Amino acid sequence: MLEAVSSTLYAQVRVASPSHGCDGEGYLRPKAHPANISTVYLGDVAQTLLKVVQGASTPVMEKKPGFDEQSWKFNCRSGDVKIVVESYSYWGFGLFTKCYANTIKIEGPLSERTRIVFDLVASLSHKPWEFSRTGKFNSKISCVETNQLKWQAHIDRARSDLNELIELTLLEKGDCEDIEIARNALADDNAPATMRALSRIEADSISIEVEDVTPDGQILPVDGNIPFIDLSAEEE
Repeated sequence: MLEAVSSTLYAQVRVASPSHGCDGEGYLRPKAHPANISTVYLGDVAQTLLKVVQGASTPVMEKKPGFDEQSWKFNCRSGDVKIVVESYSYWGFGLFTKCYANTIKIEGPLSERTRIVFDLVASLSHKPWEFSRTGKFNSKISCVETNQLKWQAHIDRARSDLNELIELTLLEKGDCEDIEIARNALADDNAPATMRALSRIEADSISIEVEDVTPDGQILPVDGNIPFIDLSAEEE
C-alpha cells in the first residue's frame, strides 16, 4: 500500500465555494486577487491540503476550469515533494458538491508523503475515503476498499515514525513533561504539536556557556609599535 516513489489517493469532496481564482499565467490565486480571470471552486480537500503542506509554491493550473468551475487540475512543490491534485465529478453530472472527487498524487520521500497525508486527514472534518456513491466510484474511478487501505497505511506509517521519534528523544534526553505532551498530541493526531514538544526538549538540552563580559570593553595587548599610515596624500 506504500509505493516507493509516489502516492495516489482518492478523496471525497464535501464542501466547495468560489474561494479562489486563476490568473492569465495559470497561477491559482485567492478570490480577491486582481489578476484573476476565472473562478475556481477549490473544495475543502484541496484547500486543507495546501494549508498543511509547509512552504508550498504557488499552485499552477494544469487544467483550468471552464464552464464547470469545480473541474480543474493543479500542481505545486514543497522541497523534494511534488503534489498534483485533480477535481472531477464521478456521478450526478456535477450538480452537487458531493458529486465531486479529488485525485491526489504526491511524489517524493516516503516519510514526507505520509506526514502530509497524516496532517491532511487530521485537519479535515470528514474521512476523505468515505464516498457519497461507493458504487459509482467503484465502477468509474477505483476500488473503495483499496483506496481506504492506502489512506490508512499512510496514516499508520506517519504515526509510527512520530512515535519512533518520541521514543528516540526519550532515550537520548530522558523523561520529562514534554514527552508526555508529545504522546498526548500524537494520540490526538496533532503532529505539529508533537513536533513542537520534541523541539522544546531539544532546545532545553542545548547548554550555552556565557563568557564573562567586561561592560567597559577590554584592552588588547599589541606587541611592538603600531605603524601609522597617512592616506591624506592619496586622497588629494
